[in-house]
Amino acid sequence: MVSKPDPEIDSRLSEILQNVKQIDFFMDAIFSFLYRRTDFYHIMKSKTDTMGLPPGAARKLIMQAYMKYEQLSQGVSTVPPSTTSIPEAESTVEVETTEKPHIESTPKEREQVKDKAEQKTLSNTSRDQTGSQKVSSKAISEADTFNGAMCDTYSWSQSLKDVDIKVPVPQHIKKAKQLMVEVQSDSIKVALKSNEPSGSPEVLVEGKLKAQIRTEESMWSLIPGECVQLNLEKRVETWWHAALENEPEIDPKTINNSQSLNDLDEDDKQGFRQAMFDYEQKQQGKPTSQELKAHEVLKKAWDVEGSPFKGQEYDPSVLNIATS
Repeated sequence: MVSKPDPEIDSRLSEILQNVKQIDFFMDAIFSFLYRRTDFYHIMKSKTDTMGLPPGAARKLIMQAYMKYEQLSQGVSTVPPSTTSIPEAESTVEVETTEKPHIESTPKEREQVKDKAEQKTLSNTSRDQTGSQKVSSKAISEADTFNGAMCDTYSWSQSLKDVDIKVPVPQHIKKAKQLMVEVQSDSIKVALKSNEPSGSPEVLVEGKLKAQIRTEESMWSLIPGECVQLNLEKRVETWWHAALENEPEIDPKTINNSQSLNDLDEDDKQGFRQAMFDYEQKQQGKPTSQELKAHEVLKKAWDVEGSPFKGQEYDPSVLNIATS
């Protein structure tokens, strides 16, 4: 069965496709999002693991979706079990993300989901003997610590251009007005407001940043009952060895220096796209971008006054321009 089109989702995806222009870049953007912002690529180590997918499940989900619409494109409404080698996932899995889609469900299903969420939240955070909140390893996915680390009260990751900090909050924190978040060019503070008018806020994270950021380009958001996420744009494109001062530094050798397409500037993006286009053209025995430009110039000169080909139909084979 074909999923009912969602105009809002179609609009967002169309905007992305128009921005990146080519289908390979579009697919790279989608899977880059899954890698950086969800636990889609996290492999569950055991049945009690609350994050990620069972081994091989992610690949199966992708292939099932692809084959579903491949069959539809060929006029087949369903995929007969005997014609596909992709088995269904052994169990239902969920992908952690910052956006919560609206799904209609029965009251019983909603209660089950609520119970599961409460259990997960309790397992995600714990408190030490002093009462301060500490981050459990179960609350952190690989994307949350990519080129970064897991600290006592937060996790952080980074690209060459920005830093993402994730601060777990108690389950009852549902609205931004319950928080006190300060983002300065050289420091951050995340605290819970007191329920008492004269009470002091409970500081979750506070400290001086390892380097300065652009406050006008930085932002924060709350995932109700889960965490505060801060996205901080670096003032200087360089790799940080820690998010905050006086925190243990990561080993610089562990930093993945590769950049995604979205991290490149427009000139580099254009160069990458041209290289990909030329590669595809060569694979198909077609002219590269430079050869196409040469064809355009020669085509204009083909019929000018004094040309030996004037009056003849343009024939690029006569010019013997290589296409490989």
